[in-house]
Amino acid sequence: MAIWAHPQVNASESPGCRAAHTCEYIEGTDSLYLFGGWSGKKALNDLWRYHFSTQTWQLVEAEGRVPSPRNNHASTVVDDKIFIHGGHDGFTWLSDLYVFDTQTEKWSIVTTSGHGPSARACHTMTRVGRKIYIFGGFDGANCFNDIDILDLDTYTWIHPNVHGYQPAPRNAHTMSVRGTTLYMFGGHSGAKHLRDLYEFHTETLTWNHLATIQGPFPPGLRGHTATAREKKIYFFGGYDGRGRSNELYILNIDEMCWERAPESNNAPSGRQRHSACLVGSKIYYVGGFDGFKWMDDMYILDIGCIEEQGLRASAQALMVKNLRNLLMDQEKNYSDITFLVQDKPIRAHKAIVAAQSLHFRRMFASGMLESRQDTITIQEWSHAAFSAMLECLYTGYVEHLSMEVAVELLGLADHYAMFELSRLCENYLMHTLDVESVCPVLIAATHYQAMALKASCMAFVQSHFHDVVATKGFEELGEYPNLLLEVTRNSMSTSKRHTSLNEH
Repeated sequence: MAIWAHPQVNASESPGCRAAHTCEYIEGTDSLYLFGGWSGKKALNDLWRYHFSTQTWQLVEAEGRVPSPRNNHASTVVDDKIFIHGGHDGFTWLSDLYVFDTQTEKWSIVTTSGHGPSARACHTMTRVGRKIYIFGGFDGANCFNDIDILDLDTYTWIHPNVHGYQPAPRNAHTMSVRGTTLYMFGGHSGAKHLRDLYEFHTETLTWNHLATIQGPFPPGLRGHTATAREKKIYFFGGYDGRGRSNELYILNIDEMCWERAPESNNAPSGRQRHSACLVGSKIYYVGGFDGFKWMDDMYILDIGCIEEQGLRASAQALMVKNLRNLLMDQEKNYSDITFLVQDKPIRAHKAIVAAQSLHFRRMFASGMLESRQDTITIQEWSHAAFSAMLECLYTGYVEHLSMEVAVELLGLADHYAMFELSRLCENYLMHTLDVESVCPVLIAATHYQAMALKASCMAFVQSHFHDVVATKGFEELGEYPNLLLEVTRNSMSTSKRHTSLNEH
């Protein structure tokens, strides 16, 4: 199930290419509204309505006092109205406040009392209850870290005294709301990209720096989006100073940890200053700038699909954990078969072993002596290696591998035709090769036809030939004349190539 969808829109009936616009959804309607932005040549002040039922855009011929063209303004929704503040018109930093009534389709200037926020762009505007919170931004000379509050009952601006550890001034950050708490991430200080995370408690006007979050932390970003739904915030895109990202990061607020979304082949291209709009369990992303062009596309992220995959992954992880515990608890594991290895019993379960291994399934169903025995003696393998093989059968993985066990497991995997175990061992051994172990591993890889591992060993020997020849393992190669000859020829060939390059 794909987590991304990419609806095709008729280019002649779309808002056109733009970035640094705003997009808002009015709950209970069939529409989202897109306003303004930058086309690559000029600031815009057109208003477009997207109809979900028909998947079409419509230019809104709004009445009233239409805002001047602008980009990097901020917006928020109050009931069925869209408020916008500030931005930049291509020449001037703006401080005006407008409201669009989606019922009457009319613009008007909002009349307020008190001293409102100064002119700025790339700031955030967030509603909590009957108040609007404006934070940060840039006016061409300075970044801000003040909070301005508009009381919607009196339309009065409030400049509160805040408490706690206050964030550094910034712009192009994101602000998300859950309940009465705001979550601010990233942005640009005017000198560097920021990757810090803060929460602001609106009831106590207190900042808290969330500095101990675990998980795959995003890089410093600006121009990204952040969309909150229930206990998670979904961060997408942005610019990190090197390139435009198309990574999706998820902040789990309840557990205070970062999560990564599942891999997807149809994700949007990297971008910044796009818009994100939550509609039910889906996020609609529109436009943006990829470093070369302004875009007019739309992508839809299915959060429900991500949650379903997450639940499936959690269920699988729990099942694997339970199966591992079942095998490891040798006293009370409800076993019905015992493997006697080096005179040590390993209790297991026929149903699990047979389901995971064709070799054992045939053994138990063959009518041979083993199919009727409660204890099967294993003579050719060590207790440690056979235990590890069973762990792989039960869980698909081996938690604690050593070089010696991994080499023996290559033989077990070959004997019992366990291809996943063979790949697991090959990968482990490739990444743990050293001067002392490379020759024994090379011998095992050759014997069990692990060709990728053999190639890695040959390359390692060529790179460390003078150290390898002094080891006991290299002496053991003498028992395998053809392999020793192959190693010697490869090393001589590499030496000749280096000599030729040096001469030229």
